[in-house]
Amino acid sequence: MITAIEVKMNLEKGTTIELEITDIGTDGQGIGKIDCLTVFVSKGKETPVYGDVVLAEIAENKKRFIKAKLIEVVKRSELRSEPHCEYADECGGCAFAYMTYAGQLELKEKQVRDKYVRIAGIEAPLVNKIIGMEKPFGYRNKAQIAVGNNNVGFFSPKSHAVIDCKTCNINSKPAEVVANVVRNFIKANKTSVYDRRTGKGLLRHVVVRSAFETGEVMVILVVNGKTLPDHEKLIEMLDDAVYAIADANTARETASEDGYAEANDGGFVDDENAETEGERYSLESVVLNINTEKTSQVLGEKNIILAGKPTILDMAGELEFEISPLAFYQVNSAQMEKLYDKVLEYANLNGHETLLDVYCGIGTIGLWCANKSAKVLGIESNKDAVINANRNAVINGIVNAQYICGKAEYELPKLVGEGLNADVVILDPPRAGCKPELLEAVAKTGAERIVYVSCDIATQARDIKILKELGYEFVEATPVDMFPWSLNVESVAVLSKC
Repeated sequence: MITAIEVKMNLEKGTTIELEITDIGTDGQGIGKIDCLTVFVSKGKETPVYGDVVLAEIAENKKRFIKAKLIEVVKRSELRSEPHCEYADECGGCAFAYMTYAGQLELKEKQVRDKYVRIAGIEAPLVNKIIGMEKPFGYRNKAQIAVGNNNVGFFSPKSHAVIDCKTCNINSKPAEVVANVVRNFIKANKTSVYDRRTGKGLLRHVVVRSAFETGEVMVILVVNGKTLPDHEKLIEMLDDAVYAIADANTARETASEDGYAEANDGGFVDDENAETEGERYSLESVVLNINTEKTSQVLGEKNIILAGKPTILDMAGELEFEISPLAFYQVNSAQMEKLYDKVLEYANLNGHETLLDVYCGIGTIGLWCANKSAKVLGIESNKDAVINANRNAVINGIVNAQYICGKAEYELPKLVGEGLNADVVILDPPRAGCKPELLEAVAKTGAERIVYVSCDIATQARDIKILKELGYEFVEATPVDMFPWSLNVESVAVLSKC
């Protein structure tokens, strides 16, 4: 048998190797194997795609893996396609721009299963077929538009250089027109823009939240300061541009039946960002967000309402949700309903349970399940989100839901110490996952089932492994594609008490 050491001895820097791309890494690099060694293949003249056979030149020979650069695609993957966007090679937003949508779903489902095996230690996890989108464009209800180096758009891969993207096929139409208004405003008013190297300059980000069901739009102007000169003029420009979207869509009504063209077995090419003709939007909130820290974090903690309301209203199913500037809300409204239906299915409620909704945000998941529960208790650290959650319970006439403000890893152990019991626990943590003390407290609630929702499968798998040690058994999981064309995927896992 050839050992890893023997293989490495023949793989010096500059050596050319041929291998198949069997996975895609978190930075978009291709992953393959040379005997027992993992090889990470970065982009060359072409982008590596799942299923390609490539020639690559070794750049670094590390102790446990090899880094290489793609030279040539020897055999093109059946999942390879032409990009749907002119900025595919510059913008870091769509890592799967060169892969068919069907191929993305296949790979994401595989990655979920692989991480449950490798990290959670589950020998043969039951992972159901991934839930994808029929038309995976124009789905993002929240766009974080960067401003810098005289451009308005999105960051290039592994960089804070801003690419001047005038269109984006995965964002909402309001996001596109707002970006264009800001671009013109900066030039006309000679507005100072933020320099991420020096920490100087004023306007650093523009965040656009679009409520697809109600048409309400919120624009958040993120500044490295206390004010934005001439913001009244900017608000007027934004209002006119957002209101004009419906007229522009109506003018394109002849393309309404042919807006999508099927491409490459499951991909879709869409030049109208999935908007329908005559669709009406209105600018309901303009917020000045203060972020004076030299950080990669987009939003600061302080908000000033410049115009309109402090929240916008959206709908999902039969529920209405108020959304504040800093509150978490799923970015894919259409897939959100499918995700929450799967959570409700896995919770298996009969109307008599106490449901604990940890990291509840504005209360969406708990309220989705409230009419099948006896009681819903939510925990959330963001004060504004907790206010939204309680308001959302009221406006939907839900009286069996209560929300607590505080860090879950502090609040839940305290509640358990006071005698809290739960029948079902829903976990929907940030990407970093759950703290060990939080998971221990979850187990102490005596819950029969845990439904774990996550967009970071690695940390979810890590936490599932801990929950197994605390007396819970992994039952099954269903991935949901909340982020077409990106590397991310959401997964809903259910565990039962042993």
